[in-house]
Amino acid sequence: MDLESGRNKDELLEMLWRLHEFYELTMTAFRQHDPTGIYGGYLRDFASDGIVRLEGERIVLTPAGMEQARGLVRRHRLAERLIVDVLGMRPEETEKPACEFEHLLAPELVEAICTLLGHPRFCPHGVAIPEGPCCLEAKKQVETTVIPLTQLAKGQEARIVFLNTRDPARLQKLLHIGLVPGTSVTIQQHYPALVVEVGHSQIALEKAIGEEIRVVPQHLRP
Repeated sequence: MDLESGRNKDELLEMLWRLHEFYELTMTAFRQHDPTGIYGGYLRDFASDGIVRLEGERIVLTPAGMEQARGLVRRHRLAERLIVDVLGMRPEETEKPACEFEHLLAPELVEAICTLLGHPRFCPHGVAIPEGPCCLEAKKQVETTVIPLTQLAKGQEARIVFLNTRDPARLQKLLHIGLVPGTSVTIQQHYPALVVEVGHSQIALEKAIGEEIRVVPQHLRP
C-alpha cells in the first residue's frame, strides 16, 4: 500500500467513526460526506478486508473495524490535545498537524502522551477521546490512591501519576524541570514554600502547581 492510499484509508476510518458517533452509518450519509467520491473504492476494500459489512443501505463496522477506527480517532484527538496543551496552538489550528502526528504515534507513545496530559476526556473541540488501557488503570488508581502532591507529609515519597493542568506554560515548566509521570518525588517542606526533592535536586513550587501534580504515595503502592 502506498503512502497516499494508507492516509486515505485512515481518513475513511475516521469518517466512518464520526458517522457512527454523530450521524448514522448509512450509504446516504457516507455519500454526503464524500462528495468527490474519493473513498468509494476504499470502502469496498474495507468490505473485502472485513473492516465493514455492507448491508444494503447500512454500513456496519465489524469488531475489527471498530477497534481500528477507535484507535485512530484516539490518536488524532490526543494529538490535538497535545498540540493545544503543550505547544500552545489554537484549537482551530490543530487539524493538519494532528493528522500528521496520528500516523507517527506508536501505541506505547500514545499511552505515554495520554498519561502525561492527565488522561483528558475531550479533545480541544469538546469531542470525547476514546479511552485506552492507561485511562482504565488511572480510574482504578484515582478511586483509591491518587492525591495531589500537596497532601503528602513532609519526608514522604510518591510517584507522579499525571499532571492535572490545562495551562500550556505551566505544563511546559513542569516538563522542563523533570516533574513528569513516573518520576519519584519526596516532600522536603510545605512552608513557606512547597519544596520537593527529585533525584539529587530540590525544587520549589507554588502551592497551586503542587495541587495539579497527582501522585501515588509510596506507602499506598500495591
